[in-house]
Amino acid sequence: MSTYEDRLAALRDQLKRQSLDGFVIPLTDEHMSEYVGEYAQRLAWLTGFQGSAGTAAVLMDDAAMFTDGRYKVQVRDQVDGALFSYQDVPKVQVADWLDDHAKGGARIGYDAWLHTKKWVDAATTKLSPKGIELVAVDSNPVDAIWADRPAASDAPLSVHEDTFAGRSSTDKRTDVAAWLKEKNADTAVLAALDSIAWLFNIRGADVSRTPVALAFATVDADGTATLFVEKDKLTPDVEAHLGDDVAIRPLADFSDALGALGRAGSTVTVDPDSCVAAIFDALAGANVIEAADPALLAKAVKNEIELDGTRAAHVRDGGALTRFLKWLEETAPSGDLDELGAAAKLESLRAESNLLRDLSFDTISAAGPNAAHFLPLIFFIQWRQGVGWACYWLVLGV
Repeated sequence: MSTYEDRLAALRDQLKRQSLDGFVIPLTDEHMSEYVGEYAQRLAWLTGFQGSAGTAAVLMDDAAMFTDGRYKVQVRDQVDGALFSYQDVPKVQVADWLDDHAKGGARIGYDAWLHTKKWVDAATTKLSPKGIELVAVDSNPVDAIWADRPAASDAPLSVHEDTFAGRSSTDKRTDVAAWLKEKNADTAVLAALDSIAWLFNIRGADVSRTPVALAFATVDADGTATLFVEKDKLTPDVEAHLGDDVAIRPLADFSDALGALGRAGSTVTVDPDSCVAAIFDALAGANVIEAADPALLAKAVKNEIELDGTRAAHVRDGGALTRFLKWLEETAPSGDLDELGAAAKLESLRAESNLLRDLSFDTISAAGPNAAHFLPLIFFIQWRQGVGWACYWLVLGV
C-alpha cells in the first residue's frame, strides 16, 4: 500500500471484516505516552501526520483528523485534505464529530489499550442517544493491514545508579507501600513509563528521545513488586539491581495478572489518567480505587542529589548554548545555514562534554515562512520546562 489513499481503503475493508462501521486512531501507546515508539505510530502510518498529538476517526464514507492549534499548518502540509477533513481541538471533539457523521446504530471500534476509561465513558454518553455503539476490538484493525509494522524495541534496560537518583528503589517502594496502607489497598498498578523508570531506578531506550522502557508494574503493600517487561531486555546488572523483591514477568502476562487481582477481590489503586480502559476492564471483580499514580508527586519533589545534577546539567548546557549563539552570529550572515544544519551544530556542541546521553526531543528550528510555527509553541516550551525538561527552540529570521 504505497499511498495514504490505499491505506485508508484497506482500513475500511478491514473494518467490514470486523463488522465495524468506523474506528478511532489516537496517537498514543498502551501507557498513554505523549511520545511513542515506532511500533505505535499508527496515526502517522495511516495519515502521514508527524506531529506529537492528534487523532483520526474513520467511517466508511468519511474521515477526519483532529489536532490542536500547534499543528494547524503542519497537519495541512502532511495530511491529504481530500481524504481527511481537518478538525480543530478543543472546538471539535472526536465524539462530537462521530455523533454528527456516523449513522444511527453504527458500531464504532476503539482499541481499549489506547484510550482512557474517561474517554470511553464520555464518548459512550455522547453517542448512545443516537444508538451508536462503541466497540472494544480484540485486535487493532490498523495492525492487521500494516504489513511492515516495526516490532517493539528490544533495547536493553540500564541501571540509574543511586548516586544520581539520590534514593534507592527499595526506599521508593517502601513509600508506595505506606501509601497503599493509608488507602487500605493491596496493590498499585503503574502504567506510566516515566513513573516506572523512576520507581525502579532503571532507564531504557524504547522511545526516541525518552529514556524509558516499555513495561508495566504492580507494587504491593509489603513493598514487593512485579515488573512486566521482556526478559531479554534485562542485563545481569539490571537483574542484580532489581533484587529478589522485584519479580519479573513478560508483558504478555500483565492482563492475566490483573485478572488474578480481580478474581481475588483485591483492592487496587489505578490512575485514570495513565492507565488505559483495558486495565480497568481486566480488573473486573477487584475493588478499584481511582487515584493518582503514587510515583507522580514523589518524583516531582527532587532531592538534593537530583537538584545538584539538574543544576550541573544546566550549567553545561548553558555553556553549549552560549557557544552555539556565538557560532550562529558568525555563521548565519553567510546565508548558507539552514534549520537542520543549525540543529546539528547545537547537538554537536552539547556532546562535547562527553556527558550528553540524549536530547529531550529533536531541536525544533524554523526559518523564513516556517517561523510561523514559533509563536503558538511558546506555551508548550513553558509546560515542558515545568515538568523538568530543558528545552531550547531556535528561530531564525522571524
